[in-house]
Amino acid sequence: MPKKSSTLSKTTRPWLLRWAEDESVLTVIPKSKTQRLAKQAQLANVDAERAVNRAFQQELLRAKAISEAMFKSGKAVRYTLVSSGRQALLRISAAQRKLKSWFKG
Repeated sequence: MPKKSSTLSKTTRPWLLRWAEDESVLTVIPKSKTQRLAKQAQLANVDAERAVNRAFQQELLRAKAISEAMFKSGKAVRYTLVSSGRQALLRISAAQRKLKSWFKG
């Protein structure tokens, strides 16, 4: 029986949500711990702003889809009411003609 490798292989599949932007990784690491932490905090703030912006854009798309669905639903209700009203009007006019023919005959 062949022995399975216990090493983890790197997947090339991208994540749905990125945990860190490409720019958020320090390319030049400052020697001072204070400067390094300040730079990491600055990059984390940039990441947070981008994440909030992506969430905002997704929320706008969701709101647009909901409003479009509501508009189309309202349009369908309008056509249904017009159709039902027309059908009722036609039935009433047909019944009136039938009643008039009975009274004349």
